[in-house]
Amino acid sequence: MTKPTRKPTEPLRTRHVFLDTEVYRRAGFNISNTQFALLRGEIEAGRIVLHFTDITLSEIRRQLTEEILSKAADAKRLARDFNRISQIAGQANDAMKDIDGVALADSAWAGFVEILIKRLRGHSVSALEIPARIVFERYFAGQAPFEQRGSKEFPDAFVIEGLARYCKNNDISMYVVSGDVALRQAAESHDTLLPLQALDEVLASATASSGTDVETIADEVLAAPGFDEQLVLAIESDLDFVDFTYFGSLTEGSVPSAALEEIISVDDYAVAAFDGNRIGLILQANAVLDAKVRYLDQEELRDKDDDIVPTELETTSRTHARLKIYVSIDLSSLCFSETELLTRDIIVE
Repeated sequence: MTKPTRKPTEPLRTRHVFLDTEVYRRAGFNISNTQFALLRGEIEAGRIVLHFTDITLSEIRRQLTEEILSKAADAKRLARDFNRISQIAGQANDAMKDIDGVALADSAWAGFVEILIKRLRGHSVSALEIPARIVFERYFAGQAPFEQRGSKEFPDAFVIEGLARYCKNNDISMYVVSGDVALRQAAESHDTLLPLQALDEVLASATASSGTDVETIADEVLAAPGFDEQLVLAIESDLDFVDFTYFGSLTEGSVPSAALEEIISVDDYAVAAFDGNRIGLILQANAVLDAKVRYLDQEELRDKDDDIVPTELETTSRTHARLKIYVSIDLSSLCFSETELLTRDIIVE
């Protein structure tokens, strides 16, 4: 047996990824399996952002429901067979129970959406708003995904146009992962869409090293004039999305908001994406936040008069926090083109 050669893998050119319905179907719609667990790790690390469209969700729900109803019907037939055998054997049939296929499908769909949104942090892209004229022009011209005679890949066509418009509006590019050749061909017609056949290719690229001296490029970017100011603005713009938890001594304290006081240092970084025009970095910033803390007046709480409504007071707490943030920098202008604060939870004492 000859020694296998390693398949060449390029590093991520973008961290934005769309998965076609076919990818979810190939996984049996189980987005908690090993492959999706690896994807979740890349998402939590900030190296990948997952996207889905409204049309894709509708397709997944229909196919998932159809599969569950089919399995439930099979289970009912099997249950009847077991009941007949149990009667012959004179034993109760405790093994097979009736299954409510509709209720099970609804529960499965709710679980799927919860994982997609909460664990995989999926971002929605609207494809239903694409004007039909754009899709029909491709259809009558015989352009992908309508290259095959008689092809009626209208949902895919709307999905691709929706993704392309989203990328253009947000000045980003995106991987389109699908085993469907026609959909990948349609994606190839847009400069901002990068077609791949399988999720494994994305996961491999997420861990691939680049032959380019990205470390030198990153060092130049970090030392560029205006970098610190842009980093401050990037953090400030996303602090409202952070969940603050108060663990101090004040009674029923809570933290409604916080402001960035200063960035002490950027301790380290990782290269998340590089395409020659932009570099995506995940930074670890050591920062000081000025957290607003609301609490109840403890003296009034000790008052035995039940008619007294405790006064809500407010103070501030100077809090040290290590913030993880993703920044994409245009190498020609050294300006931030995309940012996201990856730290979601901060403890205030």
